[in-house]
Amino acid sequence: MEPTGPMEDRNTWCFVCGKKNPHGLHLDMHLTEDGCYAWFVPQKQHESYDDRMHGGLISTLLDEVMGDFIYQKTGIPAYTARIEVRFRHPVRIGEKIKIEGNVVHHRGRLYETMGRITKEDGSIAAEATAKMMSAK
Repeated sequence: MEPTGPMEDRNTWCFVCGKKNPHGLHLDMHLTEDGCYAWFVPQKQHESYDDRMHGGLISTLLDEVMGDFIYQKTGIPAYTARIEVRFRHPVRIGEKIKIEGNVVHHRGRLYETMGRITKEDGSIAAEATAKMMSAK
C-alpha cells in the first residue's frame, strides 16, 4: 500500500477512476458546468453472460460518475446512501459507451443525483438515481 501523499496523489487507487490501480477501470472524468462524463469500452474481463458487460460494473460506473461530479465541484467526497439502477439495453463487450452524471437537488450534506449510460447509437443502456451524502 502506498503512503498518502499531497492532495494531487489522493484517490489514485479508486477502482473506477484511479490511475495507479492495476485492476481498475481507469475512467477519465471530464467536468462540465452542470455535470461530469467519461467514455468507456468494456473488455472481456468485464463480461457477464457472453458478450455482455456485467450489470454490477454498469452500476459501478453510474455510481462513480454521479459521486465524482460532487467531489470535483466541492473537493469533498460524497458517499452513496441509496442507488437505483434501471437497465434498458445490454452493453456489448467492445462497445463504446458514455457515462454521465449530475446533481438534480442539493440540501445540506444530501445530494440527489442522476446518471445515464448512452451507447454510440444514442440509445440509453442504463439510468440511475442516487442519494449521496457528503463527508462534511
